[in-house]
Amino acid sequence: MRFASLGSGSRGNSLLVDAGDTKLLLDCGFSVRATTDKLGRLGVSPEEISGILVTHEHGDHIA
Repeated sequence: MRFASLGSGSRGNSLLVDAGDTKLLLDCGFSVRATTDKLGRLGVSPEEISGILVTHEHGDHIA
C-alpha cells in the first residue's frame, strides 16, 4: 500500500491511497487540471481512481 500527498496547505489538500487495484483520493482540494497533473507525476491516471473520500467541506479539501 502506498500513501502519497498531492499537496497540503491552504491552497489545497489531497492524499492518494494506492492499494494496487484500488486507488482512493482522501480529499480533493485542487482543480481537475492540477489533480490530473499531480496524479500523473505519481504515474496514476484519473481513470484509475476508484473513489474520493471528503473529510469535510472546506474549500481547501474540495474543489
